[in-house]
Amino acid sequence: MKINRLFVFVMLVAILIPALAGCAPAATAVPAAPAATAAPAATSAPAAATEVPAPAATAAPASGGTLVIAMNLDDVVTLDPAYAGETTNLFIHINTYDTLVDIRPEDLNTIVPRLAEKWDVNADFTEFVFHLRKDAKFASGNPVTAQDVVFSWNRLLNVAGAPAFNLDGVGKVEAVDDYTVKVSTTVTDGKAQPLPQFLSSASNPSLGIQDSKLVKEHGGTDAADAKTTDKAKEWLDQNSAGSGPFILTKWSPKADIELTANKNYWKGVPKFDKVVITHVSDPTTKLQMLDRGDVDMIDSLSSDLVENAKANPDIVISVDQSLDENYLAMTYVCPDVIKAKDPEKFKALQSPDSFAILCKKEVRQAVAYAIDYEGITKAVLNGYGTRAPSIIPIGIIGVDPSKTQGRDLAKAKELLTAAGYPNGVTFDLYYASNSTRDTVAAKIKNDLAEAGITLNLKPLEQSVYLTQMRAQQLPMAFGGWTPDYLDVTMWTDYFGLGDRSIAFRMNFMNPDANKLATLIRTTSDPAVRKDAVEKLQAVFIEEMPFTMLYQSQYIHAFRKDLQGFKFHPVWFVDLFGLSK
Repeated sequence: MKINRLFVFVMLVAILIPALAGCAPAATAVPAAPAATAAPAATSAPAAATEVPAPAATAAPASGGTLVIAMNLDDVVTLDPAYAGETTNLFIHINTYDTLVDIRPEDLNTIVPRLAEKWDVNADFTEFVFHLRKDAKFASGNPVTAQDVVFSWNRLLNVAGAPAFNLDGVGKVEAVDDYTVKVSTTVTDGKAQPLPQFLSSASNPSLGIQDSKLVKEHGGTDAADAKTTDKAKEWLDQNSAGSGPFILTKWSPKADIELTANKNYWKGVPKFDKVVITHVSDPTTKLQMLDRGDVDMIDSLSSDLVENAKANPDIVISVDQSLDENYLAMTYVCPDVIKAKDPEKFKALQSPDSFAILCKKEVRQAVAYAIDYEGITKAVLNGYGTRAPSIIPIGIIGVDPSKTQGRDLAKAKELLTAAGYPNGVTFDLYYASNSTRDTVAAKIKNDLAEAGITLNLKPLEQSVYLTQMRAQQLPMAFGGWTPDYLDVTMWTDYFGLGDRSIAFRMNFMNPDANKLATLIRTTSDPAVRKDAVEKLQAVFIEEMPFTMLYQSQYIHAFRKDLQGFKFHPVWFVDLFGLSK
């Protein structure tokens, strides 16, 4: 089978149902799923919904000037694409580096060209051939070539930083000629492994193409030993080496990031000469700056400040459905099993008694039934959120919102009795402490108490929490998940396959889940994927290793003279589309 070269419908990407965002806070009851579309595209976008409509432009947008954005930059630890694995860097990198392919916010159904003007994919999804456009140049003036693609992706793989997982399953990247790149998947037992989600992950900003000549001039290498020999990080923290619409010219940690327009950008000159992103963590301060006109846009508006923002007619509010979620995860394996397999790992367990309780399915189910999800959404998000039936969010192929269970205290008590705890039970919950999680954890503690469960809260520093969770030491954890690329495997891989990420950390090694997640990972057939996700969702609901607490909606705010805002669920917004 030969795939349409120019517009590849995302049969290989998650099927996203239409947006749930609305003009008012989302209802806490989960809405029914909309009817499926007849189009062959495999996704549809969580579209933005604007509460206060921006006035229609009466003249052509002005060019030049500075765009000022206030946002929290706490998570920026590096701006080298080979190392940066946080969230803000995705926003910076999509605006400074071009990827080969793109998924636009107005249509997440379709993978579209960016630096690759067309591509071919074989029937087994084991070979991908990209044909590069010949008019693209880096900001340095160097042409974008196949050799730059090979360098960028090999450097990413060999540096082995946080974003290298975006190339999981890629075995070889080679330049066929100056403007043709061939990607082959890994080979296992003599057989190339299918990678249906690759085009989706290739749109991730971490896979942006770097100017190999420029990076090498500043100590960069794509050699096998790049993890120890690459020296370009310091330079790339203050400069970009991309072909995107803007150029990184300054980063002061927890202070500001400055970008200047790439006047030679192949799509045209950006409307702004300069973008200043200033670090502001306090939500009230951000709104005050926007209210005064000191900034043009803020990255997020706290839900309890929406009415304040509405009082200013010069501020536009946009409520946008995300795919981000917060969840509870509970151990799937009992401590005696861990002890038999690895006595040293058993010794490192936090709260072994809690492991012994939570490894019982009925207890995990009781926890899920005891939580007042509607109350959490109202208390924490002021109603700006929703919830899916399992850990796979609403908006993804095969997720049926009608199957979402709410609170049922009688059922929770019945399940505790069935588990052998008619008089109640006590266990521990671990989480990385911050103001929001402290509030949610206290709410969960009170909810579970009404079902006869005494919950001991164990707040930790973020680094300690992550270290212990990744080492499989926690019986019950409260965490969050955001997508790095728009494919269903972003959830089914990491929550369904027992050898990776959250599933591994909570010892969720279920053969049915593993089989279904593997099928989803290795097929491109939308119907097969949808059926497998429906079945995997049923496994998650039955076994309850995870329960989703809430799926966030983001509230964005900007001055009414700013035009072209379109929220993207992975990288926030494309600056090239903004104008005044």
